[in-house]
Amino acid sequence: MHQSKPKKALVVVRSNVAQDPRVRRQIDWLAEEGWQIDSLGFGSHPSSNVRDHFEVTPAAAWTQSWLGLAVIHTFFSYRARFRAFAEGQFPAEAARRVRAGYYDVVIMNDTHFLPWLSNKRVFGASPQAVRVHIDLHEWFPLEVGGKSRGKFLMQGYHAWGRRHIAHPVVTSRSVAGGAGPRYAQEFGFVEPAMVRNMPRFEQQSPSAVNPDRIELIHHGLAAWARGFREMVDAMRLVDERFRLTFMLAGSQQVIRELQDYIGEQSDRVQIVPPAKMEELAAAINPYDVEVMFFPPTTFNLETALPNKLFESVQGRLAMVSGPTPTMAAVINEHKLGVMSRDWTPQALAEAINSLAAPMVEQFKRNSDAAAKVLNAEHEKRAFFRAFGEDLDASAEVQ
Repeated sequence: MHQSKPKKALVVVRSNVAQDPRVRRQIDWLAEEGWQIDSLGFGSHPSSNVRDHFEVTPAAAWTQSWLGLAVIHTFFSYRARFRAFAEGQFPAEAARRVRAGYYDVVIMNDTHFLPWLSNKRVFGASPQAVRVHIDLHEWFPLEVGGKSRGKFLMQGYHAWGRRHIAHPVVTSRSVAGGAGPRYAQEFGFVEPAMVRNMPRFEQQSPSAVNPDRIELIHHGLAAWARGFREMVDAMRLVDERFRLTFMLAGSQQVIRELQDYIGEQSDRVQIVPPAKMEELAAAINPYDVEVMFFPPTTFNLETALPNKLFESVQGRLAMVSGPTPTMAAVINEHKLGVMSRDWTPQALAEAINSLAAPMVEQFKRNSDAAAKVLNAEHEKRAFFRAFGEDLDASAEVQ
């Protein structure tokens, strides 16, 4: 049973809400506990669990042209820039409800819309007039990323927006990976809570292992930073009993380049289309071992705790990983697989070759046991604790 008067939340994100699994999970968690939820973001109404969706319309086309960007970043104040890029497209009713104290919590995802917190007409002139939680998810660097020729224009605006991570109206923060201590050290606030990106629990069993053909898989976004070259190179060194499948979504250019890189190994390495998110655990279940190899070229890769790790648990797979400390901690705790000694293809091949069929079978059984705790239903409590809600305590209030 839930409280007779439901609490209310506004979930804010600079993405298409319906297509953002992390935000959809937050909405589902809130709805399961009887909250009324509004959302603010791009795209149409995202879910039956959302009452009112405030759709952010795209900024005017002139603001995205090279000339428009040059004018805005040269002559506009930071606040005026944010209004041109984002706040000017926020529906007025969303701001009115926040200003009126309508919501019990406003949940801000990532950093892109954080400058909204500086609007005192919306969030109040005094700190913490409205409860605000930021789900930072990962580390947002100090410098503008990418290779845009406008980076030098945008850097000051980027740094100004990023400073809102420590804005005094914020009451709590969370991360999904290992960036919490670094945020706390830089900004001087309490270390953000850990809320990991876990999918729902799936009721299924591990698939059988063929000792003569052990099926490796890597699923996720098509991006070279995720160790594709090292994985393909390792396959040149592993025993004949292993096959590798890439199940990739995203950049078709990267997928074509990867197919070219696979070359003569196409009899042992293949690329297949991605599965729908709600069908992913079933789609990867026939495989045996998830391969995750993220050379630490950025801080986020160095401290990664990716969705695919927990998705692989729900798929009941064994795991091979590079020596990423955050991932190794989970794999070792639940005895899910092995880690390579370093980030070379040779070390990855050694780790894969160490997997005898009985080991893979045991790791898959361990994954089956871990699936009961490494899931969204279990992690929901961490999400509510992050912004000051105790589910056990609230359940007693009828």
